[in-house]
This record gives sequence, C-alpha cells and structure tokens, in this order.
Amino acid sequence: MSQQINTYDVAIVGAGVIGSALALHLAQSGYKVALLDLHQPALHATNPERVIALSEGSARYLNALGVWKEVIQSGAGIIQAIDAFEPGQSGRVEMSSQALEAAQALGYVLETRHVLAPIYQRLQQVSLQDNVDIFCPASCLAVKQHETGVSLRVKLGNDEATIQTKLLAGADGTNSFIRQTIGVQTFGWDHNRVGIVASVATEHGHSETAYECFKEEGPLALLPLADGRFSLVWSVAPQHAMSLLALDDVSFLKTLEQEVGLDVSNKTGAFTSLGAREMFPLELCIAKSFAKGRVMLLGNAAHTIHPIAGQGMNLGLRDVAVLADILSQDWAKKDVSQPLIAQTYAERRRLDTLAVAGFTEAVLETFSPSVPLLRWLRGQGLKMTQTTPFLKQTLLKQAAGMGQLKGLNL
Repeated sequence: MSQQINTYDVAIVGAGVIGSALALHLAQSGYKVALLDLHQPALHATNPERVIALSEGSARYLNALGVWKEVIQSGAGIIQAIDAFEPGQSGRVEMSSQALEAAQALGYVLETRHVLAPIYQRLQQVSLQDNVDIFCPASCLAVKQHETGVSLRVKLGNDEATIQTKLLAGADGTNSFIRQTIGVQTFGWDHNRVGIVASVATEHGHSETAYECFKEEGPLALLPLADGRFSLVWSVAPQHAMSLLALDDVSFLKTLEQEVGLDVSNKTGAFTSLGAREMFPLELCIAKSFAKGRVMLLGNAAHTIHPIAGQGMNLGLRDVAVLADILSQDWAKKDVSQPLIAQTYAERRRLDTLAVAGFTEAVLETFSPSVPLLRWLRGQGLKMTQTTPFLKQTLLKQAAGMGQLKGLNL
C-alpha cells in the first residue's frame, strides 16, 4: 500500500554535494523541499580520499550559503599556483593567484565529506527543519508529470510512498534514474581511459602548487592536499592501469617520478609514500536537454566531463546557483509549478556547460598525438600562452571560476 506524503515546492533526487547544496539554498529562501537519496550521506573517511577541486568562484558561492568557514576549517589544500607543461618540451604555462585581482586562491582541494558535513549540519538547524525533509535511504520507482506538478513514487524501507512536488530536480549522478525515466538522451563518448587516484607524499611537499602534466596517453595531475601531500589523478589506458595497480608502492612511486620528470621532482623532492590506489572510467556524457516539463537535471546527471581541468563539481555548483537564482525571481515565486522555470534553467546552463566541455575535450585532443611537428606546435602554444597577458588572464579567470557567477542573486 502506498502512502501519500505532503506536497513540496521542489523535490531533489540525489543528496550529494550538488543536491544537498540546492536543498540548503532553497530551504534558506523559504521553499518547502524534499531531499532524497538511495544512500545515507557519505560523511566518513575513505582510503583513498574522495577528493574534489573547487574554484575560487565555488568557494564564494559556498560562503554565500553560509558553510564555507566550516568547510575550510575541516582542511583544504590551497592552490596558489598552477604549473602546466608537457615533459620534454620547453614551453609551459605558470599561473599564480597573485595575478588575479581579488582572488584568495586559484582553487581548493578537499575531501567531499568536508563539504557535505557542514551543509547537512546547516540543513538540520531548527530554523530550517520546517522547510526541508530528508529521505535517506529512499529508492525512486517512478516519475509522472501532470498538469500541476510531478508525482514521485519512492520506496522508503519496506513501504512505498508518493511524493507530490511542483518541481523535480535530478542530481543523481552520471547514471541518473531521473534522466532516464523522463526520456532525456545523452551524447558523448568513452575516452577509453581510466583515472588512477591516490594520495602521494613527497620530500619537500607541494608549496601550494598544482601540477598538470600532459602525457600522450592522458594528463597526470598532482593537486595539493591540506597536509602537504598531493592528490594524484592519472589518466591512462585500461591495460596500462592494470599494470600500474599491480606494482608495489615503491615501484609505483618510481614510475610516477619518471613520468612527471625532473621539472616536478626537482621542486617536490623524491616521492616518498603512497596511499591506497583506485581507478574509475573517464567519459564525456552530456544530456541533450537539461530539463523536460517540470523536471531539471543538475551536476553529473546533466554533464559528466573529464577531470583534466577539475571543473566537474564547479560546473554542478553553478547549476545550483543558477536554478536558485531563477527561483528567487518574483515571476517564479508566483507559480513554482510553471514549466517556464525549468525551460529558463536549461537555456541558462547550456552555454557554460558546452564551453567547459569543449575546452576540456580540445585540450585532451591537442595533447594526445605524439607526432614531432605537433609536439613542437604544442610547445609553441604553451610559450605563447605564458607570454601573452590576455591569453593568460583568460585562462586564469577560467581556472578560478570567478566570472561565471556574476549577476546572480546570491
């Protein structure tokens, strides 16, 4: 027997960083919100750490939500400089936050749980408890759109329930149930690469510098963690990944040190210790529409991109900021069930998403061939970027994510 649950302004499926941030923003704005997920929020430590990169723009957004102070106190690696290069080439691009006006940093590297925990603490405050209901674990069974909103049938423990909502937000990841159920197709491709992730300690630490090493097989990134170690994200072919994972720690570290070359190891010192290693598939997956009727897609449910530029979570937080901005408008508040809200959201998020995905894929394509002439041209391109103020400033602003949130009602 299915029970009826009260009507909500917005129901959000997916209680990770994107879904929970949206729930917090809307609850603070006075909306009645339901937040659902198949699992309890992942607030425990993992090995390897579940690490995300946040831009300065995302930090400012989380600050507007009132959680950044707690996030940063939990421990964050601060990116004050980025060194991007191709081993064996003289060209490189070196960026510093000092060259970007009003920026505290180019970015931050954090464990996902350190972002989630403050958001959930804020959601559980007495002042917000009347505005948000959290259903975890909850399994979504069906979605039905009708003239006045959306019906979401869910399984709660051994019981079934129907949640009525005026709008539905799907923030349930790359394999989104919501996206598939409403019939939105995707485009993209498998990169035939996997990302190896681990934490790595070095002799001299990171000096708040992130390294992006462009290899023929794929990029290798070293991102600064709060305790002086690096978070490694290494893109390789699946067969190569299996051989790397089979190495003992000492052999893996020697191989890694050879791959990044003296350009890095002369600054960081020897690679001294290694955490647990894991791998995950790399792909491009973008929804052909970010909304259908009264249902909207956010985060990886709308766009999954290669981690080369660390823009995935930042793109998702901009989804949240834009949707919350739309819902803050007087015309939206008059009738939250109007499909124009979802249509406006989809229109406003399309260009930013395609620009980031296009940039990411272009960089991957540019650095993949090993033809000598192309290697020389890449080196010249890096030199030009390094010595051309306009190009470098554009890249800096993109890395810091400061321009994309301008004009929002935060």
